[in-house]
Amino acid sequence: MEIKSIMCCCGGGVGSSFMVQLNVQSLLKKHGIEGVSVDHVSVSEISMVPVDLYVVGSDLAPFLKDKPRVIELDNIVSMSELEEKLLAAFEKARNE
Repeated sequence: MEIKSIMCCCGGGVGSSFMVQLNVQSLLKKHGIEGVSVDHVSVSEISMVPVDLYVVGSDLAPFLKDKPRVIELDNIVSMSELEEKLLAAFEKARNE
């Protein structure tokens, strides 16, 4: 299943999730991945509207345990960790 939407989540839905959103957008651009919407919210505001991939710090991952595709970040400011896990998620999606 193709990834066309990504939701970045944090506790408050403002600072860290927005930063992760910007980092995701930067990496998508760097790797020429187009046609993917990226947004951010707090984990308490995750709507019933499904998205294809969630990105969240590992401390909040339990809130997303029922979601099919979740990237758990040990360090939300690590571009190398995000890049590795994001590219792996897109590769896995291509092979499903």
